Amino acid sequence: MARAACSTYSVGVETDRAPELTGPFVDSDGDAAGTATALAATLRGAMHLAFVVLPSVGALRAISVDAVPPAMAVGTAVLIVAIYVAGSRSALRRGAADRSAETDLLLPGRGWVLALTVTWMAATLVSAAFVWIAFPLFFLVLFARGRVTGPLSLAVVASWAVLAPLLVGEQQSLGIGEILGPLVGAVFSLIAHAVYRRLLLETDRKRQLVRQLRAAQTGLADSERRKGIAEERQRLAQDIHDTLAQGLNSIVLMGRTARAAHPEATEEFLRIEDTARANLADARRLVRDLTDRAPQTTLEQALRSVISRAQQLGTPPDLELRIDGTPRELDPQSVETLHRAAQSLVANVQRHAEAQRCVLTLAWWPDRVSLDVVDDGRGFDPSAPTSGREGGDGLRLLRSRMSRAGGTVAIDSAPGEGTTVGISLPTGPQEVAG
Repeated sequence: MARAACSTYSVGVETDRAPELTGPFVDSDGDAAGTATALAATLRGAMHLAFVVLPSVGALRAISVDAVPPAMAVGTAVLIVAIYVAGSRSALRRGAADRSAETDLLLPGRGWVLALTVTWMAATLVSAAFVWIAFPLFFLVLFARGRVTGPLSLAVVASWAVLAPLLVGEQQSLGIGEILGPLVGAVFSLIAHAVYRRLLLETDRKRQLVRQLRAAQTGLADSERRKGIAEERQRLAQDIHDTLAQGLNSIVLMGRTARAAHPEATEEFLRIEDTARANLADARRLVRDLTDRAPQTTLEQALRSVISRAQQLGTPPDLELRIDGTPRELDPQSVETLHRAAQSLVANVQRHAEAQRCVLTLAWWPDRVSLDVVDDGRGFDPSAPTSGREGGDGLRLLRSRMSRAGGTVAIDSAPGEGTTVGISLPTGPQEVAG
């Protein structure tokens, strides 16, 4: 009966889920995404509207003021709008390579922006009325080009917008407004672009912090759950020892006394003693099992938890765990040592290696266990001084931890050739398989 009660209790405790941790900082991830989404949608909408209104107004002005043939004016406006629409639809299908559609303008490649810019320049030669399309074009060249080429392209577009009336011969000179208008628009676009990009960077940073917080909360909840299970097992073991075990022991002692006082019932009292003694042995075994076999994490489970929590951050590299040999049961201290070592190595790869792929290989040997962490990142010179080097303190602490446990650390790396870190820990020969 004691065994059945303990089994029922264990199932109930171990299947109990830890509560999900939430808070204002975690909930703010959605607020940050919502702000970036609204801003990106507004900017995209303004861009779409500008490339519909400005070419239409330019065509009407070219016909009414500059006496451009209607077919040429309308054809020019339609060509500009068609190129813009085609590029925008292509971008929406393709999506952005580095961020989601909610937080980016989803601009297509540089070739599209170049084609749109050249078409606009040709349109200004048809009529200077198309010059004002330069204002939405300022944003496009900034978002589609790099940090250096973007401002340079912006300067070219702004210069063309200023000089176009002179090039088509519509004016012999330019007024101060005709010069300052495009230049002020270009400067405003440059500032707006910088602010928008800054907002995206802050949004990405906040999302990264939220992912890290959630991963830490998951680990804390799991740790608290395991601690609660261990404490409940300890309490249950103490209760069984203080109640059932003591009661059964009393039955054995009273049976002996009664058997001596009533020799005629010796056989019956012996059966009572034997039954009580067998149940007492079961109760003591349950106490021992509950005390000594508290839930423990195997080394493979610990390594998979490291990979799972690293993947929750959503950052490269892709992580993989390989197992070589037959797994054996390790003492909790050895599991903890290798678990912490794996955490440190994976964190170093994520923060410093710039790797796309990382493989963890756990190998079981007759007298030791080894863990190799291999990445295809930028690598480094292991013989160089570690002072001030990224990851140097982590490797130094790893060596210290493994040395205290009687293990070894080997590092094989070179600049541009990735890194391999191998750690080994003795387990003792002929260890019983788990």
